[in-house]
Amino acid sequence: MSAALQERAAEVAEWFARRRTGPLTPEDQVAFQAWLDADPGNREAFEAASDLWSDYDGLRTDPRLMRLREEARGAVSRHRTRRMVGAIAACAVLVLGGVAAWRGAGYLSGLIAPQPTRYATRVGQTMSVGLPDGSLAILDTNSELRAWAPGKTRRLELVRGRAFFKVAKDPTRPFVVRVGDHSVTALGTQFDVDLRPRSFRVVLSEGRVRVKSDHPAGGAASSVDMNAGYQLVARDGDWNLSRTDTRGAEGWVSGRLVFDDAPLSAIAAELGRYSTVPITVAPGVADRRMSAVLPAKDPEAFVASVEAQGLARRGPGAGYALIAP
Repeated sequence: MSAALQERAAEVAEWFARRRTGPLTPEDQVAFQAWLDADPGNREAFEAASDLWSDYDGLRTDPRLMRLREEARGAVSRHRTRRMVGAIAACAVLVLGGVAAWRGAGYLSGLIAPQPTRYATRVGQTMSVGLPDGSLAILDTNSELRAWAPGKTRRLELVRGRAFFKVAKDPTRPFVVRVGDHSVTALGTQFDVDLRPRSFRVVLSEGRVRVKSDHPAGGAASSVDMNAGYQLVARDGDWNLSRTDTRGAEGWVSGRLVFDDAPLSAIAAELGRYSTVPITVAPGVADRRMSAVLPAKDPEAFVASVEAQGLARRGPGAGYALIAP
């Protein structure tokens, strides 16, 4: 194991032990959160270690662990916290080390730095992914999704772009999608997550999900439970929960984009996500509005529709440009 992995293993063991001894002080809680946020690998390793500890409850009867636990309980008050932390950390090392020996020499490295499976699409490409638990993920254009092997939870991360999830029902293992500083948790449902540079949106078409924020700002809620037929838009710390037409919001899954009285500039920006050829709208016609159902990967259909309605005309030059008629 590399020095970096050894250092992370020690940090995981210490934080795990300190949390097992009782509630953290406010200062320690701040430090623990800072450690989690400092590197996504820290959070992944800590969650994996917690899952592993829970999975191997039977190891609590191991004589080595029992002896260390009794030693922690009998510690004198002056050194009680330090010795308890050390004892439990030693327990964690024994458990992780024992399991590593049982499953093979490479297991511990995989635990401390669990490697997700990465799925990514190029501009203009979409992808359907069958996940190990039976769930389905559909990636939109220029998107990236990471998925870890299922444990106590089914963990994924939307790194960029948009994805639609059809979640296999399993009440014992929540389905958790990390999206920046937020998480979306479901047991069995269908929902869409759209991550943009300054915002993200969740559209729920079936079931229930819970959206949580690690760092709520500006008085925003830290957790919202959503019902089917609603969308949540989070932008600059503000959350807006409203009803929506899920068929229109998720039209991209079938290759079509639905626009209802949308500005030409917004339509061009959305279509531009699927095209390597620039789509521009002159300022004089940018605010003109249109309702349409357009193929996601056919800017020519957009231009033709705009011209047919007399909203703008195609301008000269390369790419797709709309100017005043």
